[in-house]
Amino acid sequence: MAGEGAVDTVRNMRRRGVLQRIRLASPSLLTRAALAAAAGATIVVVTVAVFVWSGVQREAYAQLDQRLDVVGTIAATVANQSLYEAREQIPDDYEATYRAGPVVIRAHRVTIPELPEGYATEVIDGTEYRVRTIAVPDRPRTTISVAAPTEATEEQIRDERRNTILVSMLAIAAAAGLGWLLGGFAIRPLRQLAGQTRIIDPETATPRPHVTGAREAEELAAAISGMLERISREKQRTSEALHTARDFAAVSAHELRTPLTAMRTNLEVLETLDPPEPDRREVIAETLQSVKRIEQILHALERLAAGSLTATTDYEDVDLAEVLYRSAHEAQRLHPELEVHVHDAEPTVIRGLAAGLRLAVDNAITNAVRHGGAERVELSLRDGASGQDENAEGCVDITIDDDGCGIPLEDRDRVFERFARGSRVHAPGSGLGLALVAQQAELHGGRAFLADSPLGGARLVLRVRI
Repeated sequence: MAGEGAVDTVRNMRRRGVLQRIRLASPSLLTRAALAAAAGATIVVVTVAVFVWSGVQREAYAQLDQRLDVVGTIAATVANQSLYEAREQIPDDYEATYRAGPVVIRAHRVTIPELPEGYATEVIDGTEYRVRTIAVPDRPRTTISVAAPTEATEEQIRDERRNTILVSMLAIAAAAGLGWLLGGFAIRPLRQLAGQTRIIDPETATPRPHVTGAREAEELAAAISGMLERISREKQRTSEALHTARDFAAVSAHELRTPLTAMRTNLEVLETLDPPEPDRREVIAETLQSVKRIEQILHALERLAAGSLTATTDYEDVDLAEVLYRSAHEAQRLHPELEVHVHDAEPTVIRGLAAGLRLAVDNAITNAVRHGGAERVELSLRDGASGQDENAEGCVDITIDDDGCGIPLEDRDRVFERFARGSRVHAPGSGLGLALVAQQAELHGGRAFLADSPLGGARLVLRVRI
């Protein structure tokens, strides 16, 4: 018994699963088209059938009344001469009764009760008749009532109504069938789109769907292609960001390992050897220098990370001339011995990152002073298209010239890499200053590059797109 109960339980679970799948299954678009066509046809057919249904009865009785009117008129004309002769004008399938005062004469089998002039429906001896009562001309108080059984008319009405129902059902079925047939042609582009979508490679997001024949399907294909394009871009950005993060972490760990190792060595010396006071102060000074270098590296890394996390909403209207004047003022305050001048800086507004552009210009000036030994720096704005670079159309160049020692030609590309330092650089630093400049140039749709300066040192150009 326990085994049978378990089997019943399994069967019930399977049955519920099947019913659930049936409930969750959505009807196809083709089925919807067929049902919509059938529903539309039903509304039209039912509306027409209602009028036909009532019109059939009116038309059938109108024909019967017309026949009664003809028979009655003929009989009344003859009755004007003789009531008895008028009976012979009544067909066998009709009944008639003549009344002239107290005299009542019937034509055939049934005596029709006295009725007012006009049409009426009466049940006589268990049979329903349609009656037409007419006054006989030239005979006062004389009338003739002509009657015909309604059974044939009612049968005709029933037949026509059955035909109406049959035709209506056939029309609805035909509409559903045509909806199914023509709907298949209508949704063919969607079926093609579904088939093309199924074979899209999730890794490469190709091939892109392309269908024709229906505007909605074409718009859907374009929307899917656009979505795939955005997904591909985001995937590419994610992949690049992951690669950059890995590279960034590896290089950062390498750069931080050197000062940390030096700090550990100095601390071990202080702990184990107990050096004399002059040596002790020297070890502490070296340790503090390593700490300072770590702080510089971490500060620069923080700024680089902030640039990598820039969003579209962070951009605002920035006046480049104002950025140059503020950087010149700050450089003059930090380096009193430095001459800083701003030339050709007309108000130029772009959509950019105010803090990032200011950081890039400040780093360029600091680099010129710290590593190039510059005593004079000139800042200017130039139209990128004024040079010979065809790719500079629609760009503006922020130019920083100095009179320092310059940068060798072979170092000019490498110094923009992270933690890279020029071959002539001896002053301490993180090696991230020019990397920050290059990052800001890229964030603003341009690039950073080095050239010879007319002042004798290096010219750093930060090209941004307007």
